[in-house]
Amino acid sequence: MRILVISPNDAFRQPAQAACLRFTESLVSLRLADSLGQGLELAHQFEAEVVIVDLTRNVEAGLIAIGDLAAAKMTRLVVASIDKSTTDLMTRAIRAGAGEFIAQPPQEDEIHAVLRKAQRMLSPVEMPENRRGRIVVAFSSKGGVGKTTLTCNLALLLAQKYGAGRVALIDANTQAPNVAPMLDLRPERWLRDAVEEYRRLDGEMLSQIMTPHPSGLMVLAHSADNPLGLDFDEDQLSKILLVAKANFDFVLVDTFPLLSSLNLALLDLSDQIMLVTEAVVPALRSARYNLQVLRQAGYGPGRILLVLNRFTRFRGNVPVELAQETLDWPIETVLPYDVHATIAANNGKGIVEMFPDSKLSQQIVELGGLISGESATTSRPRASLGERLMVFLRGY
Repeated sequence: MRILVISPNDAFRQPAQAACLRFTESLVSLRLADSLGQGLELAHQFEAEVVIVDLTRNVEAGLIAIGDLAAAKMTRLVVASIDKSTTDLMTRAIRAGAGEFIAQPPQEDEIHAVLRKAQRMLSPVEMPENRRGRIVVAFSSKGGVGKTTLTCNLALLLAQKYGAGRVALIDANTQAPNVAPMLDLRPERWLRDAVEEYRRLDGEMLSQIMTPHPSGLMVLAHSADNPLGLDFDEDQLSKILLVAKANFDFVLVDTFPLLSSLNLALLDLSDQIMLVTEAVVPALRSARYNLQVLRQAGYGPGRILLVLNRFTRFRGNVPVELAQETLDWPIETVLPYDVHATIAANNGKGIVEMFPDSKLSQQIVELGGLISGESATTSRPRASLGERLMVFLRGY
């Protein structure tokens, strides 16, 4: 592994050198550069595979250098070290091409962990062939917009439409997982089990780790008991998604509301990004920022499906037309607020199961048609007499 450290600071270089010396089982070659100009030149001469850039001296020039390094074919990972890990600077570094971050002052253990991750990237495991499915990643950097509820219901709907074992739901919300309780599941195995076995993971093993739902949906849940107890790498989750893609027609992924490097890696693997927002100012501001970042990353309307969730027309609410104008992006789907979604969730069911005749369920059917590229019509199970009566009494 060829490593280049760009920093004039000895306090930065020394822990990097110490971290490299810990690689006794494999060959590691380290080079040092004092300046960005020297570093860019040496990176090409040395054919550096991993470049660590100290951004504490000149942020703007450093971001340009990161972009140049990320564009170079031989460089597999660019690591940025920043003095103040503000969301804005981190986002700019991610957009420039940084794949990992090291906080200041740098610590030997942290640098070693990043280099171990790079080592795994440089020795990739064999990925499955004949990838046939579609990965749909649900995202919003603002929590509380109904993303998890929508993702679960959409997964249930697709499972009803396409049959048992053809749709997967992965809870990649690594800090606040809610898919299992939302679907009233009690898994015996979890996402962490797939992560631990990711190097030898295949379709059969993944299916054994997943929890089947009565609808035929296969769920890879994340434990709510200890969500922070496992450190996830982008390549680990990427492998899980690619194995799922090879074995299911649709793979729906719920994410944590943060524009992080982990989520950006998941978005890169997706065939469709379902960006969820609401017609309230804080949610729209967040969605506008998300769209700006994703647009700069090269994602267009064909890749991003914008969903306006829980919409109501009461006085003072932002109209759909104004929301679309504010976001400067086409709103593909408007989902109405429906109290039955809450009733269903509190019963561990989806609204598409418990109240399939509700207006919201019908709109989710249309959304499923947009995602699948097929007709929005589907054979939905008819609600029971009691459920239909409850819907009627509530004015639906």
